[in-house]
Amino acid sequence: MTTATLERPEVRDNQLEHVDIKVIDTDVHVEPRSFEELIPYLEAPWRDVPNLIASVPFSRPTYRTLEGGGRKDAYPKVGDIGSDPDMVGQQMFVDDPTDYAILLPWSFRGFTVDPRLDTALASAVNAWLADTWLSKYNAENRYVGSISIGIDDPMAAAKEIDKWGEHPGFRQVVIGHYGPRPFGHPIYDPIWEAAARHNLPIAMHFRGGATQPLGWTSTGPLQYFVEYHSLIAPMAYGAHLASWICNGVFDRHPEMKVLFIEGGFLWYQPFIDRLERHWKRTGQELGLKKTPHQYVRDHIRFATQPIEENTDPHKIATLYEEANARELVMFSSDYPHYDYDPPSKALPRSLDAEMKTRIMYENARVIYDLPKTRPVDRFDLAGGAR
Repeated sequence: MTTATLERPEVRDNQLEHVDIKVIDTDVHVEPRSFEELIPYLEAPWRDVPNLIASVPFSRPTYRTLEGGGRKDAYPKVGDIGSDPDMVGQQMFVDDPTDYAILLPWSFRGFTVDPRLDTALASAVNAWLADTWLSKYNAENRYVGSISIGIDDPMAAAKEIDKWGEHPGFRQVVIGHYGPRPFGHPIYDPIWEAAARHNLPIAMHFRGGATQPLGWTSTGPLQYFVEYHSLIAPMAYGAHLASWICNGVFDRHPEMKVLFIEGGFLWYQPFIDRLERHWKRTGQELGLKKTPHQYVRDHIRFATQPIEENTDPHKIATLYEEANARELVMFSSDYPHYDYDPPSKALPRSLDAEMKTRIMYENARVIYDLPKTRPVDRFDLAGGAR
């Protein structure tokens, strides 16, 4: 298996021109052409199970997304959306150009009822991603990988992180929002310990599970797609955020970073304000080192899409300033889904230039340890001068 590196090539005789990094997209979904493409990467005995594809007990979403969930212009003639490297490269790096795309494979959509199978599927996705989008399709080193894990078996998940943690193409661990307990619970410590060993941030992206459909809340399921799309991620992310804080996970792993993807970010401010309001009295039993606001500042980041907007440009700029978007927010497009946000139009115009710079690339560049410049490549030449 070949591997790719994100280190910049050596410049010799000034023949290699470089450009400054201006856009890093933290939420790009890619797919195998079909489930059959993953089968060679499955380990035995799963690879040899008859009728595996038909028998895999994947979760089924309760809600149907608009336009089938994808951009109409992002479906290739052959294969699933997000599976054609030529189409993805053109749309990501030429049409409305991004410098680096952080990949979150969408093929491992949720959990089955078997933690062993979850681990096998996650392992196959990681091997497939390393062999394709981080190698064969990555001559320009524009793609950055995420390690998929099965959350229901923390020890096996930790081993999977150790397996890929030093691969130069993988720069984070990706998890879903669903689990039998909030993620600060001690049963999950092996996962956070493994990520900390390799200095990898944790990215959370919502997805359903075999025993919990998308849109399930503590009071039962939501009825409509608009409810689910607007509410489910902030509700779940808030529960996990409180659990990570109150269980002292960030004290045990002081360098740990968590990125909440595709859930907005303005919701966190009143949530943390409420937690902090009661902190001095009710938080005494926890014996923690910081306040909730300090934990968010030091350990949490948010992705923009779906970004909160407001018709009053001055009001939205004030809200972003109050929520410390300058330090906490990173750009994401959610490519290739129907609600894709193009880099050129994603942020409210009323934000100041320094905040836009931090959101569009600088915050992510620091989190993922990416370079400040990159070599000019075929995508730049195809799109002309920036």
